Amino acid sequence: MALKNAVLLDTVIDYNEVDVYPLFLDCNNCDSSEKQNLCFEMELLRRLQRIMGEEIIETAIKSRDTLTVEVLVDTEGKISIVEIHKSEALENNLPQIDSLLFQSFAALPSTVQPSLKRGIPVNSMFKLPIVITPRR
Repeated sequence: MALKNAVLLDTVIDYNEVDVYPLFLDCNNCDSSEKQNLCFEMELLRRLQRIMGEEIIETAIKSRDTLTVEVLVDTEGKISIVEIHKSEALENNLPQIDSLLFQSFAALPSTVQPSLKRGIPVNSMFKLPIVITPRR
């Protein structure tokens, strides 16, 4: 049985990509999804730096080090930490960094628009590098 006037539907969905990245309200005016994503990451880092900057960390680290935070933005726009990856040196010399990161993420405002796929809010995860620099 042949179908006449059949409509070909776009049924291929790339589940690894979103149509719209999570957004802080400040990033809503960016003209492309790549710029929105970059704006979101930079704004998140800026807000975390402001929150964490209020904490004074005395540490024995001698040089810069980078840790990576796996971040989840859920369908309601809530930002949370999934996992923290750090060097053994950071683990030994800055044992309070995990609790400080969790406190800082908890202090973020909940004004984030979640990622969208075909107009539907979806969870999204990304890795956020954070550079730890010793005080001089």
